Amino acid sequence: MEESGVISDYVDRLARELDFDRSMSIRVRQEVADHLWEAVAADAAGNLPEVQRRAVANFGDPHVIAAQFAVVSVARHSRRTGVAAILAIAGVFIAMKARVGWYAALEWVVGDDVRALSGVVALIDRYTFWLAVVIGLAGWAYIRSCRVPAAFHPTYLKQLRRFFLLCAAATAALFVAVMSDGVLTALWLSGTELSARSVVPILSMTIEIACAVVLVLHIRNLTRRTASTVTLLRT
Repeated sequence: MEESGVISDYVDRLARELDFDRSMSIRVRQEVADHLWEAVAADAAGNLPEVQRRAVANFGDPHVIAAQFAVVSVARHSRRTGVAAILAIAGVFIAMKARVGWYAALEWVVGDDVRALSGVVALIDRYTFWLAVVIGLAGWAYIRSCRVPAAFHPTYLKQLRRFFLLCAAATAALFVAVMSDGVLTALWLSGTELSARSVVPILSMTIEIACAVVLVLHIRNLTRRTASTVTLLRT
């Protein structure tokens, strides 16, 4: 190691520990580097390499520092996932209402041959959607009530697992609702040629699918960050 690169090597190691959160890794690297160079500038005793080593030693073990930042990252993204669940459900609801309103405005009715089937699917759609609403709100409220710990301890990990289960259940219910909406849309469009009036039903279904997929990506991202944090703490 070059003596002149003590600080650089330190912040590089710290940034590598936080690679699972790229934005945080970059920000923390810059902030810590600025802090260390300020400490060096304020320390007039000794030559530059010695002052750098002293500043780094006083700041602490980069692995421990990274673990503390990792907890903040997981807590922040878990709360974002809770909000994402609410927004995804709201997006599906708006798209659903827009489609129903469009049918009403055009006095568009489902064919008699599929009316009974559409009634059954609509019932499934209604119950699974409101189940997603209830569980999604419960998950959001639960993670908001969890205090962010100073260190990643087993109790907080259990809380994250409970939150993950709530999010997974809400997402599963939402997916069933979206699939039911897809079936209903197909039934309404059956027997008709694609035209300008089909744009709203198709577009609204695209929005619903996108909302559900975005929620899945948020949950996947949170799971990856949590796993990375647990691995960081065990090394």
